[in-house]
Amino acid sequence: MARHRETYVGGGPHKGRIIYGGDKRGIFGSSGRRRMGSQMRIYSKAPRRWPRIALIVALVVIFVACVWQFACGGLPFLKAEEKPANSGVLAVVSQNVDVARQKAGLAGLNGSVQAGLDAQITISAVGDCTFGKDPDFPDDSSFNAFYNANGPGYFFADVLPFTSADNLTIANCEGTFTGGDDIQQRAFNFKGPAEYAQVFVDGSVEAVNLANNHSFDYGNSGYNDTKAALQDAGITSFGYDRTATYDVSGVKIGLFGVNELDGVEKAKSLMLQDIDRLQKDGCAIIIGVFHWGVEGEYTVTETQVSLAHQAIDAGCDLVLGSHPHVLQGIEYYKQRYICYSLGNFCYGGNTNPMDYRTVIYQQTFPVKNGQLVPGEAMRTQTRVVPCRVSSSSSVNDYRPMPLVGDAAASAIEALNGYSATLAGDGAEFDPALDESGYSQVK
Repeated sequence: MARHRETYVGGGPHKGRIIYGGDKRGIFGSSGRRRMGSQMRIYSKAPRRWPRIALIVALVVIFVACVWQFACGGLPFLKAEEKPANSGVLAVVSQNVDVARQKAGLAGLNGSVQAGLDAQITISAVGDCTFGKDPDFPDDSSFNAFYNANGPGYFFADVLPFTSADNLTIANCEGTFTGGDDIQQRAFNFKGPAEYAQVFVDGSVEAVNLANNHSFDYGNSGYNDTKAALQDAGITSFGYDRTATYDVSGVKIGLFGVNELDGVEKAKSLMLQDIDRLQKDGCAIIIGVFHWGVEGEYTVTETQVSLAHQAIDAGCDLVLGSHPHVLQGIEYYKQRYICYSLGNFCYGGNTNPMDYRTVIYQQTFPVKNGQLVPGEAMRTQTRVVPCRVSSSSSVNDYRPMPLVGDAAASAIEALNGYSATLAGDGAEFDPALDESGYSQVK
């Protein structure tokens, strides 16, 4: 493995605590009485002290409330709680998507197979997923702390209506599942226990790429432990010289992954070998995951474009990119799509990412007589779900959340902007979501 220094893990621990307090109210009053000699006189026009006292008390209460608001999270009557923005969309999705039919491979998102087709295979893809932490990260704000507090079902709960509305969901698994201590000399080393693979299961992710610059953070033993943990959890893994096939209603889907950071020529050689192998295996759909590009850069490199185009020229039907940790453009090339970077998704490698925007990419592939049918039918059956990597907008709680309204439109417009900078045919998506929470390609 070539060493590669990373700069995307930043910031110290982020804590958030909400303390609720009550408000106290009182009524203050006084009467002006003065005793002179043996006489008690009552002055009707005596200066009243209670307004001044009330004003002082009010100022004290306001001061305390302000201190409490900024230091402790706010008093109940001052605090504007952040409401989950996606509750309405999720309700609609849960009602409109027939998950059972999707998982059985019986229909596309429109609920029926198009006339003349044998099947419609819907595939989703998400970006970098790191389930675990670097040993130097603080424990209390880490992915591990959230897992221990909430269990594996917590992380994908908000996006499950989308990841389950398909035949296959693919992710980039960036890190290791191991109990070993063979830590390598690199900037960051990510690992979690084998049980963390259950997050993929509960999140309806069926296949993951391991060809990236963190799969060997704990050496060969850590890599082998990771493969074993995924296999035990029922998750298909692939990458480097290991390809995988996934069968949906008799339609064979081929999966491969390459790590361009190990060298361009090596990546190209493995890519061509993998595509050839999957073609010989009779795969109707071939999908490649590429680990490439520059961290934090929204602009693709010439190497990314060259490898992506060569992959499609050789027979790849969908190219998915990872590593930059931010979104990059989507290109339509020779009737195939290229997602140059899907950014982070459920990412334990950073408590406060530089960019919280991400997407779920989803495409339905028409199949006839066991073969993919490219063209307009395939081009238009493509959509994205704009998401944030965290349900909080200020700290990573490792729970991706679909966006709606202005936030969704802003994310889609940014993605369209990145796509517009591509030399090829950049894909454009509708900033207005449909009733199921998807942004459809135009």
